[in-house]
Amino acid sequence: MVKITEFAAQKVKDVLKAQNKENALLRLYLAGVGCGGPNFGMTLDESKTEDDILDEEYGVSMIIDKKLSTYLEGAIVDYIESNNGGGFEIRTAKTDNGDGCGGGCGGCGGSC
Repeated sequence: MVKITEFAAQKVKDVLKAQNKENALLRLYLAGVGCGGPNFGMTLDESKTEDDILDEEYGVSMIIDKKLSTYLEGAIVDYIESNNGGGFEIRTAKTDNGDGCGGGCGGCGGSC
């Protein structure tokens, strides 16, 4: 279902250790919907509910609400480093329409 890169998994483990939450789960959630479709976020969660799907890779347990599972099918959690720092990113094939703009609606206030 959801994949995490080995590098991102190590970064998650670093965060868990730094926050003394080694048993916490990485929750992926819907952060909002924009012109390009749904935007997802991540947080640490102490527990799983009956509405959650549990996925584990590289020793990181990730949970997703069942209602979001179709949107996140095939998603990849990665950690990107740049000259300005680094951060996590969630890439989904479902929200990439291939136009290079991150969205395809005409009323977004911008164009490619």
